[in-house]
Amino acid sequence: MGSGLPGRWRRAARIAGALLFGSLLLGGSPAPDISVHLDQPSTGFAQSLDFKLGTNEIVDLYRDGGIDRTAQFGADLVRVWVGHRFLGAAAASTPADFDWSQLHSFVQRVLDAGATPMVSFVAAPAWVIAADGTPSSQHESERFDAAGVRGYAEYVADAIERLRDYFGPVALTWPYTIWNEPNNHQNAGQHYACGSGAAYAELYAAARAAVAARFGSGVVAIGGPSLDAIDTGATLNPDGSRTCGNAPDVDWSTYLRAVDSASFHDFLTWHWYGMHRIGETSSSDVLRTRLSWFETRVRLISGIAAGRPHYVEEINFNGDLAVDPLVHAPINSAFLASATVRAVRQGASGLLVYKGTRDPSGKSPRGEPDFGLWSSAIGDPPTPAFGVMQLVRRFIAGSGRLTRVDVRGPDLDALVVDTDQGPRAAVVNLSPRHRTVRVSGLPAAPAVSVSGETTWTPSWFDGTSVFVPGYGLAVIDGSLAGLAALPTVERGRRTYDTQCSACHGATPAGAHAPALAGTSRATVDGSHAAGFLTHGERINLASFLSGWRSAGHVVTGTVHDANGSPISGALVIAAGFDSGTAAWTDAAGNFQLRVSDPLASVTSTPRRLLALHTDHGAVDAPISVTARPSGPEVTFALHAPKTGQRPLLASSYFVNEGDRIHRLGTASADASEIWAVAASGGIARRLVPEPGSALGSRQTHVAAADASAAAGNWVIAAIGSNGAVALRPVTTG
Repeated sequence: MGSGLPGRWRRAARIAGALLFGSLLLGGSPAPDISVHLDQPSTGFAQSLDFKLGTNEIVDLYRDGGIDRTAQFGADLVRVWVGHRFLGAAAASTPADFDWSQLHSFVQRVLDAGATPMVSFVAAPAWVIAADGTPSSQHESERFDAAGVRGYAEYVADAIERLRDYFGPVALTWPYTIWNEPNNHQNAGQHYACGSGAAYAELYAAARAAVAARFGSGVVAIGGPSLDAIDTGATLNPDGSRTCGNAPDVDWSTYLRAVDSASFHDFLTWHWYGMHRIGETSSSDVLRTRLSWFETRVRLISGIAAGRPHYVEEINFNGDLAVDPLVHAPINSAFLASATVRAVRQGASGLLVYKGTRDPSGKSPRGEPDFGLWSSAIGDPPTPAFGVMQLVRRFIAGSGRLTRVDVRGPDLDALVVDTDQGPRAAVVNLSPRHRTVRVSGLPAAPAVSVSGETTWTPSWFDGTSVFVPGYGLAVIDGSLAGLAALPTVERGRRTYDTQCSACHGATPAGAHAPALAGTSRATVDGSHAAGFLTHGERINLASFLSGWRSAGHVVTGTVHDANGSPISGALVIAAGFDSGTAAWTDAAGNFQLRVSDPLASVTSTPRRLLALHTDHGAVDAPISVTARPSGPEVTFALHAPKTGQRPLLASSYFVNEGDRIHRLGTASADASEIWAVAASGGIARRLVPEPGSALGSRQTHVAAADASAAAGNWVIAAIGSNGAVALRPVTTG
């Protein structure tokens, strides 16, 4: 059957295949590009996965489109900037005049997007008196005497208290940061940037003490110093003198250690950009050498943090205020994806892209070209990095053990996490050329690839190699539990059924999208739905309606034995990650099934065809979702397993869990893969291990609305590691 890859990718695959064949002729198989050692711990600082991905926002998130895109991205954290340029009412002369509702509104929008706010007090408000006796300029460079420092500290405590009173006790669990880049003379000036950092340390210590006095010691996490990536005061004037004049100049690590020892931070925050000016260096240098500098920086700060969380609070391809055009080019996809992999590997707690949303004008609030990855006008397409970082976000979801990965060559990066559901891997291509990457040490599994020039593309890792587009990312995961659509399409269907079906027609039983299927996100988000649906409901609905990509595609084929004789009654599953469709072969060994998508999300789009029969074993093959509607596309030759052993199914069960959900399962199943298949409905669900089960039980949930959910209409299909097969009807016992 067809590969389903674009023409240029097929050409690349043929070239790779020719090179592989030539290598085999010369003797031996080529060494893998990536070697995974699941039995060994990671060589990085971190040994387990616990990571948050998010964005910095200034004002643009707080428009409807920005909220929807941020929810679609799946941000864990969003940095809320509180200060001179960002809260328009901050110029009030007294706390009584301050419009606290605007801060409440900004934080509420972050919550609407499904994220946790990281509130950053980047400057003092106007009612705090500066050292010269005038109201604060509300800028990071403002100087204060002892009274001014106390005023800033009380302002921080007041703001947290007002957030607590408005949002409840949960506000005390959010992270709060003090100031912004005090070591950057361009932002904080000589008073903070030059010397030992004593001026910043005084501000931080006072704020931390005020918060502890208000809420109790250790109740609220206060962090900083939002360290700039550059060496403190290292920039030279045209005459060769230090920007900081005659004041001592210290590097970033000395500065960080000094301010942290002066007043212990609950967590550390720091920033990183490309460490270059526009046009100063090559793309390969940024992705090879300078990302290596970044990884070293992560590891060093992990050591300084000594078990405390630390966040890469700002990151993007380049921090020049002119905005490098490569920020909005495909190369930024590889930069940000690899930076995230390195941050995880070396022990960071999270990474926040600067920025997420951008103004529709393309300008920042200060009038600069915008760094944003997606527009706050929902109809505008996001930058190339958006889809890649979506996949990164889903890869790092959950927890697991980081394992050793050896990478050959400078143009690849990889991270492997071993989870309760099996290993999953992320492979980043740091070059612009498409390539087939040889991987050893991982079992065959579904995969998803994406780049700045392609959307999420399902594929199949055969245990040997995986295709990764230029400046792209591939994720290999047998369960892909972390790749579920955010928000889920199931929620979108419920929204449609309850709020849209009266006008547009009910979803028929057994179907998964109404006649509106195929409607684009822009159409949905710009429709009348925006008037009565919440932000979350709107994006759920849009994902539901636009996700029905493979409806109507048909795969046909034949199943025969090793002698070419047709096999009747063989089961063929168009297998996704946790769901799929199924059909049985007729007397001539022929089958026909629809490549439909039960959940209308990329994570359940069928990836492979699985043919199985109790007497002949099982075999699988990659699948193309662009299958032609007629003609035999796939031919399977089933060979009986070398051993007569069959997987043991001690029992199967069917449990009602309310009016809407049923649970199917097995106990003590000696098999590597188990599916529940509707005998006549063509629906398949992969069983996953039950958490904490001492019997090795597996389960799946099915909607009661499906006609195939009736007890006795399901068959459990178990496949052993040797290819042996057992089929068993589901019982209610």
